[in-house]
Amino acid sequence: MRFGAVAVISYVLMTVAEFLWLLATGPRFTGFESPSRTPPTGEFEAIDPIVDEIKTLPPSELREETLQLAAEMKSFEAGSDREMVAALSSPPPIQAVTEAELEEALDRESTVLMKRELLTARAYRERFYRRARALRDELRKRLRIRNPSREPEIPALDKGILSGAKPITEAANYLAALARRLK
Repeated sequence: MRFGAVAVISYVLMTVAEFLWLLATGPRFTGFESPSRTPPTGEFEAIDPIVDEIKTLPPSELREETLQLAAEMKSFEAGSDREMVAALSSPPPIQAVTEAELEEALDRESTVLMKRELLTARAYRERFYRRARALRDELRKRLRIRNPSREPEIPALDKGILSGAKPITEAANYLAALARRLK
């Protein structure tokens, strides 16, 4: 009984002593550990010159530019889809004698199709992604959409990822719908 009481009292004393030691010699914060969320001027610095350009557009020009970009995005995806269908509909004749040769030929064909898809995604990101995202953000700001999490998630606009049946058309339709709401 005595041994148990001594053990519990010793444990409590050691815990209190360690807590006091931590308070006395704990980490010192210098201010470099957690950067501030807003710059000291109160204004966010625009990283992309496209954002600065879009901020200065009047509503009618912003609307027209967004609708024009949406049309370009749709035609880009339609052209890309036509190329993919052409590649799939007329594959080169596979002259394979054995099962291994047939699998190798199919692997080469799959590699070509995957490269084509990667090139399409890269071209989308280079030509449309930055501008489309900047336009979407400015439209949301001007339409006073304060809770963007309630807006639909569109991977082509949110992350530049092309997933789904018509990802670029989906993004273009969303941009066009936002632009039409702008007065």
